[in-house]
Amino acid sequence: MPELPEVETIRRQLEKEVIGRRVEVVNIGFAGRLNVPAKRFADALKGTAFKSIGRRAKLLVLGFSNGQSVLVHLKLTGGFRLMPKGAVPGKHDHVVFRLSGAHDLFFSDFRKFGYLKLIPTKDVAAHLEKEGFGPEPLEKNFTAEKLEACLLRHPKLKVKQALMDQRCVAGVGNIYADESLWTAKIAPTRQVKSVKEREFARLREAVVTSLKNSIRRRGTSADNYFDLYGKEGTNVRYLNAYGREGEPCPRCGTPLKKIRLAGRGTVYCPKCQR
Repeated sequence: MPELPEVETIRRQLEKEVIGRRVEVVNIGFAGRLNVPAKRFADALKGTAFKSIGRRAKLLVLGFSNGQSVLVHLKLTGGFRLMPKGAVPGKHDHVVFRLSGAHDLFFSDFRKFGYLKLIPTKDVAAHLEKEGFGPEPLEKNFTAEKLEACLLRHPKLKVKQALMDQRCVAGVGNIYADESLWTAKIAPTRQVKSVKEREFARLREAVVTSLKNSIRRRGTSADNYFDLYGKEGTNVRYLNAYGREGEPCPRCGTPLKKIRLAGRGTVYCPKCQR
């Protein structure tokens, strides 16, 4: 599933490519993950222009000039692609925005779990508040103290499970939980209550560093993620733990171990993550 760096990469690319572009027509091949009927969705956006491209946690927020917005969750395999004008959609291209200019915008989703929600822009803030997202880890208000206080609401949870709770850290999923815990030298299997204050400080710094590094590399293409231009993110080359089970730990050389934690594959170093 695309996490914060992948969604932020797409957000920045969309902001560069579609702001000010007019929607000439919206073609919908599959409407099962829209929150309104296909005709209503298409009619609401026809003739309007992209005004803003935002992000909250793993959600994209597309703002239009007519006071409407579309919230997009990519889920497992969803994504946007910038295509040549008049390109023919494939079987997995479910929503096609025909735009002014030289390109069109396709929303594709192989698994059909991603969704698009049309809502008035004035209601976006209230809608996002109901989601209960925690602080954005790349903003100044994401402090070690806030991270500690939130994670300690669930003292008996494994620290990785708590770290992936979107109410504590918005946008962190399986990839960046593994990477952040490896960097902070904290075993994912520890209970939150066992984590010391200095370790929370290390973990906060590790989360921020892992996310920033991945954004700089256009995300991690570990599964089905591609950016707006159909290119893979290069961060996968720099992963220290995620997806590297059995390989030597980059820090101490011990073979990395994979376990199942709350149903998720989890990779860590059994020697230097304590």
